[in-house]
Amino acid sequence: MDLVPRSKNIPSATTGYRDQNAALARDLAPIAQITGKPLVTQLQKGDYLGLDVEREHLVAVSRLLRDQLGFDILSCISGTDMLDHLETVYHMRSTIREQLIQIKVRLDHEAPEVDSVVSVWPTANWLERETYDMYGIRFAGHPDLRRMLLDDDFEGYPLLKNFHQVPMTVKPRATTQIDPNMAVSGQYQQQNVERVVQKKLGQGMEERLHPGTPTFGHANEAAHKEADSSTETHSSSNGNA
Repeated sequence: MDLVPRSKNIPSATTGYRDQNAALARDLAPIAQITGKPLVTQLQKGDYLGLDVEREHLVAVSRLLRDQLGFDILSCISGTDMLDHLETVYHMRSTIREQLIQIKVRLDHEAPEVDSVVSVWPTANWLERETYDMYGIRFAGHPDLRRMLLDDDFEGYPLLKNFHQVPMTVKPRATTQIDPNMAVSGQYQQQNVERVVQKKLGQGMEERLHPGTPTFGHANEAAHKEADSSTETHSSSNGNA
């Protein structure tokens, strides 16, 4: 059977993503007028576009994405500690274009601050509070910027790489600590400890043949030996008779 070659005019899933990203890149051109710099986009893993924006232009770019390009949902705000600087990463989704876009803002590590986008997307309220709680990034203009997951008096920001879980303290030596060799020596171990006797395979038959006689595995070895000697005496007397 002859195989019919696939037509090159039929778009694949990857081709569809490329066409959508190319159209979005053209629609993003007005951002260059806001930032005063040529627009540079990067293709992210997952076939969506990402771009870097200065913090002073974040709100204006966000409004353009919402009002002119249809990115009506802010799905995520996250922070990243890059050691020499911090980053806030925003993911917006358009239900009209069915596309996702990423915006990344670089912040100073010593005093990380960026304008809030709550006025653009109300969902930024808790997202910004969580990022502040974990990274210490302040969002200027937020209506209620305070800790969300940790206590109000918690010190530090857990997702920063220089965060110490507990303050460095010197604790007094515990009174129960002794030399390890002494701890394992016999004089410090419990003596004459009774053990639990468990049933063994065949023990039921032994009990039926010799009812009332302590069987093997009994904790009292003396009683076991006495029972054996009495059995032997009884057997020898029967033989003599």
